[in-house]
Amino acid sequence: MKFILGAIAIILALCFVGFLLPAIAGIVIGISMINSSSIIGGLIAIAVGIGINIAMLYGSAAEGGFSSGSSKHTSYTDEECPYCGSGDTDGNHCYTCEKDF
Repeated sequence: MKFILGAIAIILALCFVGFLLPAIAGIVIGISMINSSSIIGGLIAIAVGIGINIAMLYGSAAEGGFSSGSSKHTSYTDEECPYCGSGDTDGNHCYTCEKDF
């Protein structure tokens, strides 16, 4: 049991580090550039690394939301009919007034 929990903890830690890899690489490269007296280049490297991580976070949120699991989020709520305001629709046909929209 300890082995299984330890393996899960190691896998989660590797996933977290893997997700933050662009920011970690940008910070390491930025610090080495700052130490070699290229302050502007170092700051740019840090900003690019963190920017890539923010773009990854935004991309994953825009694609599938922050929910876990493998199913994509779809909404099955009915729209209201623009002609009579009825909610008895299938998304493009109103059953109350029998009109397509």
